[in-house]
Amino acid sequence: MQNPEDSEQSVADEQEQLLAEFEEMVATDALQRAGDTFLRRSAGLVDRFLSTGELNLADDPFKGRDRQLAEDSEIFYTMFWRLFDRTPAALLQDFAIKLRRILARKVFKQVGNDVTIHHDVLFSSGRNITLGDGVFINRRVMLDDRGPLTIGDHSMLAAGVTVETHAHVFDDFTRPMPRGGRLMKPVVIGAECLIGYNAVVMAGTTIGRRAIVAASSVVTKDVDDYHVVGGVPAKPIKVIAPE
Repeated sequence: MQNPEDSEQSVADEQEQLLAEFEEMVATDALQRAGDTFLRRSAGLVDRFLSTGELNLADDPFKGRDRQLAEDSEIFYTMFWRLFDRTPAALLQDFAIKLRRILARKVFKQVGNDVTIHHDVLFSSGRNITLGDGVFINRRVMLDDRGPLTIGDHSMLAAGVTVETHAHVFDDFTRPMPRGGRLMKPVVIGAECLIGYNAVVMAGTTIGRRAIVAASSVVTKDVDDYHVVGGVPAKPIKVIAPE
């Protein structure tokens, strides 16, 4: 009979092997020829869990023209990211977070060390996103990066956060509203910030160092360092300054 520890180690080895192969395929763009195969192999990890119980899930599962588009490198990896998050393997927390780190380095403008991105995070293209070290992005976050978006070291975005980097032109009465055009406005979230559950950060705003945005708030103006803001629109509540 197989020792349970040996079995568990074999699963860990398989995960690390898949991640190593995945990183190599992304680096060489070979994934575009083997994406479907890789997703099936990832799903196989879940099959082993369901059939044998030897793989433990994390306690917190949240820590034509089409062919032409798919062959475009940038769009391909964005599509692959979203497809992976629709597979059961996306709930294998350690595996999925490491896989998304590899994808983020490929898709985003710049990515620091030890970034954590959970499932169902959406973004426009990724090319305008800069993440510092230790950034934590929870599930169902929407990052609009039509304009530049920078998130500083060790900042956290709670589940359901939306960050906008563009605004619609609404005062040109010669055109229908949907055709009025967009204004690109960069967003900067400083280091060690906490953006609360379901909060919205509007285009053109800067959030200072170690600032806190309360849950369900809408940030329409810059937030100073060490300030807590909340409400719709968000207003200062208090200051948490270092000694």
